[in-house]
Amino acid sequence: MKYNRLDQLGIVITESPIEHIEFDILDKALNKNGINRDKFSELFGIQTCYDKGLYPWDVEPVLERMMSGKLTGTQLHWD
Repeated sequence: MKYNRLDQLGIVITESPIEHIEFDILDKALNKNGINRDKFSELFGIQTCYDKGLYPWDVEPVLERMMSGKLTGTQLHWD
């Protein structure tokens, strides 16, 4: 699967044992690209995640919303 926004931010997906984005890698990428971590967390909402990081298929739509400027609702309350 292709994750355009993750690629734009240079976020590396760890593939073993399951695809995930390590928490510290995500934090560094958000900070480096000037993306507000608190706003990301607010939009990300409550999601299940791997014990070592977040699933890319959950992160990608949040980044898309933030980077495209379409900030309506949250993943807790879909549009």
